[in-house]
Formats: sequence, structure tokens, C-alpha cells
Amino acid sequence: MSENKALAPQALELFEGVQIRQYLEFAQRRKWWILLTATAIFIACAVVVLRLPDTYRSETVIMVDPQKVPDSYVPSTVNASVLDRLSIIRQLVLSPSRLQRVMDQLNLYAEMRKRGGDQRAIEAMQHAIAIEVGDAGSQRLSAFRIAFTGKTGQEAANVANQLAAMVIVENLKARQQQFTGTAEFLDTQLQDSKRQLEAKEAELERIKTQNILELPESKQYHLEALTSLRNQLRSSQDRMNRAQQEKVYLQSLLLATNPAVDLDADVNGPASSPLESQIQRLESRLAELRSRYAPNHPDVRKVQVQLDELKRRMTSEEPKGPATEPPKPSQRASRNPVIESQLAKLDQEIQEQTTAQAPLQEQINFHASKLERVPIFEQKIAGLMRDYDTQRANYNRLLDKKISAEMVSKLETRQQGERFVILDPAPVPDRPTGPNRLLLSLGGLLGGLIGGIAFGLLIDMSDESVRSEREAASILGKPIVGAIPRILTEAQRRQERFRMVGVLAGTVLCSLLAGFLISRASGWLF
Repeated sequence: MSENKALAPQALELFEGVQIRQYLEFAQRRKWWILLTATAIFIACAVVVLRLPDTYRSETVIMVDPQKVPDSYVPSTVNASVLDRLSIIRQLVLSPSRLQRVMDQLNLYAEMRKRGGDQRAIEAMQHAIAIEVGDAGSQRLSAFRIAFTGKTGQEAANVANQLAAMVIVENLKARQQQFTGTAEFLDTQLQDSKRQLEAKEAELERIKTQNILELPESKQYHLEALTSLRNQLRSSQDRMNRAQQEKVYLQSLLLATNPAVDLDADVNGPASSPLESQIQRLESRLAELRSRYAPNHPDVRKVQVQLDELKRRMTSEEPKGPATEPPKPSQRASRNPVIESQLAKLDQEIQEQTTAQAPLQEQINFHASKLERVPIFEQKIAGLMRDYDTQRANYNRLLDKKISAEMVSKLETRQQGERFVILDPAPVPDRPTGPNRLLLSLGGLLGGLIGGIAFGLLIDMSDESVRSEREAASILGKPIVGAIPRILTEAQRRQERFRMVGVLAGTVLCSLLAGFLISRASGWLF
């Protein structure tokens, strides 16, 4: 670590003010390191590239045949975009379970499955599969390609065709399951909605049955009944008023006529007193006033007071002697039997009308109370009707969707819906498509040069020796008078050349061996 920290400032100083000549000096000084490293890397890469097995690529084109019936008549339940459909297709093709079946059927990656298991073989097969979408810019998926890269042309073609057939079958199953699942889901929702709708109907029917007279529809009935009952009550009151008026008239007429004498009665019988006549007139007057005014009217109360006073006087003027036998009916004087019979009929009619008015008033009160409750019940029934209408609309929507889903399912069953069709089966390629050995070799050569230069820089920065007069002057701080170059004899030069040739040969042999080992290891791994 200390040596590396000491080298860092030196390296920075070396790169300050560096010129092209210095680069050339560096290349001249470290040429063997750069050459050996580049040669080693290039040879190793070339051996690996040459030993790479040939690969063959075959592809099949699958066309998306659209639905035969227009969507305006039978709308499809699959409305996925191109990206969504492509994602579904990728899942179908790259599914490990499906790839496992394909490998079992075609006996693929046998050696890899023995060494590394099925999981590694599936991963390798997934990398060998390519899915390309045709006309990806449109909103509708029209076609796509499934390609497979294998060790032989026949293997690549067989796998591509097998994957295409599998995609077609799985897509048909998936669509049928989707349509069937949609129809079953809609049927379940429809049954639930139907039960809720029937419950709402039963509740409405129960409420309407229990409150039939409070329904908004019964408002007209109550109004007509009230009109009829009020007319009957008014008619009864009119008849009673006419009877009372006629009664008053007859009473006044009775008082104005002379009493009729019963010839069979005793001539010496007692006659009516003046007080009795006045009492009869006041009673007639009181009856007439009561027919016109209320009981608390001043005239009615005045006549009532006079009548009570006369009755007290008549009671006080009665003889105190022994009670006399009241006259017999045959001995009494009658004013007018005809008028009295008419008065009796009028009294009876008044009594009948009074009795009949009570139930009429009760019925009027009943219908009036029902009319008052109609708006309250109307609000309650309106809320229930809104819920019922909403539930019914939901039921109708679900019914329409269920019918549409059943039609789409029938289209799929009859192969009239959208489907995948193999347009071009995967052919057997006549020559390998990879690997590109020339490009890979050039890449190895470029990598070797970069590695050699990097290795030469590392060696140069780690070398602390003085390599030129300029470095010596920079270190000593004094000018250099002269420099003595390295002097080698002919034998030393030959020995140096033999040594470099040996090193180069060893480098080549090691590179060949490393390339073989790398290719062997890659074969075991992949």
C-alpha cells in the first residue's frame, strides 16, 4: 500500500507536460510488454472464438386474425393494448412449465440438464428465444415472430414451430377461460342482483298491501269519497233544516188554531190554563230559534229563561189540596190531530237525520286523515322506488352484459373470434447465423492492445530507475553534460533475441492453453 501511495505522485508528475515524443519513448521502452500482453489476449480470445459452436436461428411468423363479426354487433371482452398483448404472449412463450414440456418432447439441453439441472437449462432456453412484434407502431397487434437459436438448424426450426403451436393452443385456452370466467362472474352477479330485486319487490308489495289506503294512487279515491260524503252530509243537514223549519211552522200553526173538542169527553173537565198556553208558545219559539242559532245565542238563552220562569210560576200556582185524578185522554181537548201527527213525523225524521250524520262525519274524518298521511307515505315510497329502479337498472345492465359474453363465447367456440394463425412456419436454416468470429477476433485484438498498454503503463510507473537525461536533470536539479548509452556485444544481442523469442513462444503456448481451458470451461458451464 505504501509503495502504491508513493507511485501516485510520481505518476502525476510523469503525466504533467507529456508530449508525443514521450509517448513514443514509452512505446519503445515497453514494446515487448505491450506486444506480449496483446498477443496473449488475442490468441486466447481467438482460440475461444474458434472453438465456439455454430448457432442456427429459425423464426416463425404468427398472424393475429381479427374477429370475423364486427365489434359493433358483438363487442369483444378483450381490449388489451399492443404492449399488454405482447406481455401476455411473452408470459405464454417463456413460462418455465411450458418450456419444460418442450424440452422433454424435443430432448433439448440434455447435457446441461444432467450437469446443472432443469433450472439452468430453462434459463438458457429463455435466452435463446426472441419475440419480435410486427408493425408495433399500430394500436392493434397484427403479427409477431417467435425465433429460437439452437445448435443445429433442425433443432432451431423444430423448437420455433413447437413454440408457435403451443402459443396458439394456449392463447385459445386462455381466451376461452377468460370468456367463460366472464360469463360465470356475470351470471353470479346477475343472480345476486335478481335476489336483491325480488326482495325489493316483496318489500314494496308488503308496504303497499299494508298501507293500501295511504298510497299516492288512493288520493283520488279519498277525494271522491270526501266529496260524496260531504254531499251526503250536506243533503242530510238540508233535510233536517227543512224538517225543523216545517216543524216550527206547524207548531206556530197549531198554536194559532182552536183546540178540537172531544165530544165524548166530560164537558165539565178541566181546561188549559193561560200559563200552559204561554209555555207552549215559548216552547215553539225556542224550537224555532234553536233550528236557526246555536244554543248560546242571546235570543235562545232569553227565551229559555222566560220558559223556565213560567214553569216555576206554574209549579208554584198548583193547588195544595188533595191530588185530583188527571183527566183521561178521552176527556182532553186536542188542538189539531193532523198537525200533531205531522209534527211527530217531522220529529222522527229529524232524529233519523241526526243519527245518520254521525257515521258520515266519522267517514269524512277518516278519509281526511288518510289524505293528510298520503304526502308522508309518498316520500317513503319514493325512496323505496328509487332503490328499486336503481336495482332494476343494474339487473338490466348485467343481463345485457351476460348475453354479450355468451355471444362472444359462442364466437370463440366456432373459431369466429380473434385467433392466432401461423403465417410462415419456421424453416430449417442452411447455414449458421453465429457466432461472428471475425468481429469477435477483432474485439479480442483491440482488447489485447488496450490490456498491453495498460500493463506497460503499470510496469513503467512501478520502475524507479532513471530512464533519460531529462529525468536525471529533473531529479538532480543540475544540467547533464553527457550520457553513455547501453553498449551490448553481438553475443549479448543474440542472447537477448533468443530470450525474447523464447518468451514470445512461451506466451503463445500459454495463450493457446488458456484459450482451450476457457473454451472447455465455458462448454461445461453453458
